Amino acid sequence: MKLKDLLTGFAGRLFLWFWLSLTLVLVTNFFLGRYLEDHTDPRPPSQRELRQFEHLQRLLEKREYQSIERVRRSRAAKELILLDPSDKKPFPDKRLYWRLRPLVEATTLSALEIRPGHVALGPFDISTAEGSVAAIWLMPPRPVPVWKQILHDSPLWRLLTSSLLVMALSLILARWLSRPVRQLTRAARLLGDGDLSVRVAPIKGELGELGHEFNDMAAKLKMAMTNQQRLLADVSHELRSPLTRLKLAAGLLADQQKNSYTDRIEKECNTLEHLIDQVLTLARLEGSAYQEEFASTDMAELVNSALEDWRFQMPSKTLVYRGPEQLHCRAKPRLLQRILDNLLSNATRYAERIQITLSGNAEHWQLVVEDNGPGVPAEQLDKLFEPFFRGDSSRPHGGNIGLGLAIVQAATQAQRLSINVERSTLGGLKFRLHN
Repeated sequence: MKLKDLLTGFAGRLFLWFWLSLTLVLVTNFFLGRYLEDHTDPRPPSQRELRQFEHLQRLLEKREYQSIERVRRSRAAKELILLDPSDKKPFPDKRLYWRLRPLVEATTLSALEIRPGHVALGPFDISTAEGSVAAIWLMPPRPVPVWKQILHDSPLWRLLTSSLLVMALSLILARWLSRPVRQLTRAARLLGDGDLSVRVAPIKGELGELGHEFNDMAAKLKMAMTNQQRLLADVSHELRSPLTRLKLAAGLLADQQKNSYTDRIEKECNTLEHLIDQVLTLARLEGSAYQEEFASTDMAELVNSALEDWRFQMPSKTLVYRGPEQLHCRAKPRLLQRILDNLLSNATRYAERIQITLSGNAEHWQLVVEDNGPGVPAEQLDKLFEPFFRGDSSRPHGGNIGLGLAIVQAATQAQRLSINVERSTLGGLKFRLHN
């Protein structure tokens, strides 16, 4: 593998990002430590600190001949740390020596930030009854940023800061590396939903090869589907001419000699003609060859018109409409009529009672068709829209070839509508069509 391919590949990105994260953490900790350490070395006092120190000295001069103990207990020396003359260590708490050591060892008056916002000034001499005593003054604290004080007081917070930095970089890395995977997942989902035109943008590295193979697969699948639809359309179209001649011959024969055979021939010709019509319709819809413009459509009138036709064809069936008298929307009326006819044809084949419910407005409407038929098992609901699927073989199909609901779905997609199916409380199926 070439070096360029290694660096642009998945493994190379992971390797480079790991070392980038580690380097950033080390650099951050280094400069943070240097920043905090810069305030732990003695420095010359500022003008403000000198003015405060002069004020303190004037207060201490009033106690020049008092004992060390009284000086230490005085209000003026409340923030003073006296140094033991014997070992130059603070008393009574000698543990402060390690924090104040730079000032104790200083030869001139210096300032030291022992904590963020807390400055010590010293050493300087105080005159007492026992003699001169060295002292260090803890100046009044100044406001400091909370983060600075926390980082100075607890090394654990520095570790936490580094961990948060690593987590942030890792999150960015994860999103960066998973972006091509998300693109492939989204494209695969669209392809599974029937969008054969979906393609993946060029990707570098190993995932780029996968994306290239995906595009090749999608292109071949689209070509195969196009060829299949063209074959179905061509075969169906070619069958129309001999079928027409066969029906004409059967009609002439029936005029001369009427019997059960001529009736059977005529019936089978009608069945075959219906099959050819459905195959052609499905091929045109799936191949985007069906042309119809959107127009203002009264959904309520369309539904009632379809119900009247089916009540005439199926007088023994109960068809109920629930909805407004008018509901105008933008749609393709002939396709909507085809959807309604196929849904009602499917329902009247297995059920005695069919109920249609229309609701909503021009922007958002919903049409529900449900029946009290036997329905289908829940695991077969997703397969109802597949071409030539007829469900349980033990059920009577009455000439059903399994294309009606496939046409419903194709016609629905052609209008940018949605349809789903579930079990109805009436006992059968419930189809929900909506925009």
